[in-house]
Amino acid sequence: MLHAQGYRVAEIIARPNAASQRKAAALARKVGAVVTTLGKAKFDCEVLWLAVPDAAIAEVAQGLAALPEFLAGELPPEKLQAGNPLRKSPPVVLHASGALSSEVLAALAGRGVQTGSAHPMMTFVQGSPPSLEGAWFAVEGAPAAVRAARAMAAALGAHSFTIEPGAKALYHAFGAMLSPMLATELEAAEQVGLRAGIPRKELRRIMEPIVLRTVQNVLRNGAGKAFSGPLARGDVGTVEAHLEALKGSAELGVYRALMEYATEAMPVKRAAEMKKLLR
Repeated sequence: MLHAQGYRVAEIIARPNAASQRKAAALARKVGAVVTTLGKAKFDCEVLWLAVPDAAIAEVAQGLAALPEFLAGELPPEKLQAGNPLRKSPPVVLHASGALSSEVLAALAGRGVQTGSAHPMMTFVQGSPPSLEGAWFAVEGAPAAVRAARAMAAALGAHSFTIEPGAKALYHAFGAMLSPMLATELEAAEQVGLRAGIPRKELRRIMEPIVLRTVQNVLRNGAGKAFSGPLARGDVGTVEAHLEALKGSAELGVYRALMEYATEAMPVKRAAEMKKLLR
């Protein structure tokens, strides 16, 4: 995406195993980059963006910091005189984790590199590449890193906001509830619909209008004003029938958990009676 907006992608650094190199080569062909490994990279760039699993970020940062030539700025004269390649660190290193802050790049910050994180609040699934236009990036870190992250977000047609480093885990939980947990709840609803006898080929077409309208109502007016159904009406008997019909299913746990939260956070009528059903 950045390549399409005029950014030069010089290198794609991947693990040396065959599978990683193949994946990197496929991407490199699309953006005109060179595929390399950590020990051979030239780092001829203004920004190095780490797109690795969260558990690997600190290890990669430590590996970079351990390279003798990986210093902030130009190489010292003695290195040049020794005939070493012109390899230096990029001035900015970012990672893309939503849950971790730039503190995980401490090994690089200690070498004088400007470190930060830039995470897009967007869902990424295989076979369905998203547009980042209009999306929001959470950014934090050293000033130069934040400026670089904001500039890239803007180039992609996205927005950006700063996040406190200590709030990254909560921010990521927020994102998890907006997409993967929402998908999980809808999967539970699908299973209930199938057991109700709704044909599988019709199921998602039946779901689509109510799901889309509910999401629109929440985003426009807030969850409280978008809340409807038997809990909002105080139909205790109907909720009791739901619980009985769901008995023995995995989806009962989902329903009960959502009901428990609703009785505390949403405009539920006869909430005390609803709570008794859970006991």
